[in-house]
Amino acid sequence: MNAQQAILAIVFAILIALAAQVSMPVPGLAIPITLQTVAVLVAGAVLGTNGAGFAVVLYLLMGTLGLGVFANGASGGSTLFGPSGGYLLGFWFAAVALGYAADRGYLWRVPILLPVWMLAAHAMILVVGAGLLSFSVGAPAAWFNGVAPFLPGAIVKSVAAAILAAAIHYSLNRRTTGDRGGRYGETAEQDR
Repeated sequence: MNAQQAILAIVFAILIALAAQVSMPVPGLAIPITLQTVAVLVAGAVLGTNGAGFAVVLYLLMGTLGLGVFANGASGGSTLFGPSGGYLLGFWFAAVALGYAADRGYLWRVPILLPVWMLAAHAMILVVGAGLLSFSVGAPAAWFNGVAPFLPGAIVKSVAAAILAAAIHYSLNRRTTGDRGGRYGETAEQDR
């Protein structure tokens, strides 16, 4: 990871923290709907494996150390072991998986499929989150309280993440490749 990618990872960690504050409670549920998944998915698509993994770890570290970066300004290690802890852990898996696909160019080969990639990563967050939640409330309750209420939002947020990721990806590539396409981080000089 070069200096520019490290700076972008720090920026994305901050964006994830800010997006966590855009929160809507779901009546009867301990887990709110937030925009942080959009930031996590965009980080994965734009930063690649290492950058996205670093951004999410930095975000989780900030929250664990007491900064109010989790949903509704929550912080501390207890949040990681509470009802939403599995979803926070799922952020890392989703970001790294998308980053892996981005590093290999899979995300950009057929751009129309980018929302599908995003939805698959979103599903990963829900599976990890509900999987860990099921240990405390059981599998049926984890499904009805930790997955089903979030599916419509996951679809909408996946489409939004795809649009944002594509705009950022192509903007960064245009700057670094002299508008000749290619993967982020490759310069026109490297192509010669």
